[in-house]
Amino acid sequence: MAILDEDRLNKLLKNDPTQNIWFIFGDDDYLKEYYCNRLIDLTVDETLRFFNFHKYEDDNTPLESIFADADNLPVMCDKTCLLVKNYTLNSLGSKQQESFAASLSELPESTVMIFYFTTIPVVYNRRQNAKWADVIDLFQQRGVVAELNHRPQNKTVKMLIKGASQRGTSIGEPEARYLIETVGDDMQTLLNEFNKVCAYADGEPVTKEMIDRTAVPTVEASVFDVSSSIFTGDTDKAFAIVQELLRQKTPLQSILGALAGSYVNLYRLKVAKTAGKSVPDFADAMGYKGNSVYVFKKIGGFADAMRLTAIKKSLDILLQADVKSKSTAAQPEILLTEVIAKLSAVAKTEGTHVSHR
Repeated sequence: MAILDEDRLNKLLKNDPTQNIWFIFGDDDYLKEYYCNRLIDLTVDETLRFFNFHKYEDDNTPLESIFADADNLPVMCDKTCLLVKNYTLNSLGSKQQESFAASLSELPESTVMIFYFTTIPVVYNRRQNAKWADVIDLFQQRGVVAELNHRPQNKTVKMLIKGASQRGTSIGEPEARYLIETVGDDMQTLLNEFNKVCAYADGEPVTKEMIDRTAVPTVEASVFDVSSSIFTGDTDKAFAIVQELLRQKTPLQSILGALAGSYVNLYRLKVAKTAGKSVPDFADAMGYKGNSVYVFKKIGGFADAMRLTAIKKSLDILLQADVKSKSTAAQPEILLTEVIAKLSAVAKTEGTHVSHR
């Protein structure tokens, strides 16, 4: 069975939730937790979970012990469920892999076993990590593999519009998109901030002003605004955003890292556009998903307007600032003021022509 995305997993759970081996990974912890809970609910009656549900969470329980529990018959129930979280299956030796594969193939039909991962990065890419690819191939042969990444923005917008109605208020599409831009597309964070905004609205339609008053922007979103302000020549706004981040006690390394990330994305997109690639083609080739694609669309104009040499100079400035921040006792405010001034100078003097290099 091919690796399922959220839509296909949701359809499978509605139509045929009888598979008993599951492997769930991806970059959205909220969705992984949500669908694991759905599987548990479909498998074991809540009143009988003491007998029929077992969870192994980051506890290094030997696989032999886990599969021994899997052989136990359910108590007053059709199924027993085992949830195994963050098990380093990619570190198994060859003999352990053979034993693990055999145990999966012999798993009783009355046992549902779910492996899922939050603190361990799992990537299905044989070039990047052949061991994880082997593990995932094994689960594809034996059961169901689902990759749950951040939802596409259009889908998240629809969810927010529906969710606002359920919370006794309303939110328009522009405001929903603005909220996602402000707090990011991590579902847990987004829903937390969305609940705050809806409570503040108190039955009135949600506005951008309400979002600004109540939602806490991510560092990445705030620093993206810093980058945008530099690109457009609004240096005063860039300084003001940085001052607010420092007031909120945001670590210097977090600000520099996010700022560098903005310029790295700009560099990547500039190279791709110079090679004649569209934003969707570039995002797909680079593996960007969810809100990242929308961000690249927003910086497309900046990529057209800045020379490649200017972007490289900007990255050099950020690299020097990073080294300085780690090797001296420079004050964050002074260092960031210097960085923004230098980046703004580069954008002003070299940011008005498209590079063909």
